[in-house]
Amino acid sequence: MSRKWSITLFVVAVSLLLVAAVSDPSKEAPGAQDPLDGSQWWVEDILQGGVIDNSRTTVHFAEPGRVAGSGGCNRYTGAYERDGASLSFGPLAGTRRACIPALMDQEQRFYQAMARVVAWRIGPETDLLHLLDENGETVIRASRIEDA
Repeated sequence: MSRKWSITLFVVAVSLLLVAAVSDPSKEAPGAQDPLDGSQWWVEDILQGGVIDNSRTTVHFAEPGRVAGSGGCNRYTGAYERDGASLSFGPLAGTRRACIPALMDQEQRFYQAMARVVAWRIGPETDLLHLLDENGETVIRASRIEDA
């Protein structure tokens, strides 16, 4: 094979590796900071049923292995495990305030959805967090809360 073709193949191979790395933000290089670590998210959709406007359901990956936030009515905290694109949440503990029935129903859907999560991804075009079930369906979609 000529030197020109060898260089061309090398450039194509490197380009493909770069495209693959950029197209899936849930896969980071070894030793890289966890992309979820410290991030905070506003929940925009739960189980394809939307959310009540201004309900303020959040997910905060507070520190490695710990999640906290608001279910819309009550605060919650718990553990999570992540390995690459795999993600699961342990039991979540929460406060027990009473809210309007619609908000309490939404909060129950949120906790049910969190229990179904087995994977995650961040959409490269939208920067939305998708928490996925075992079928690869989005059970929770959330937008990043930017630091003030």
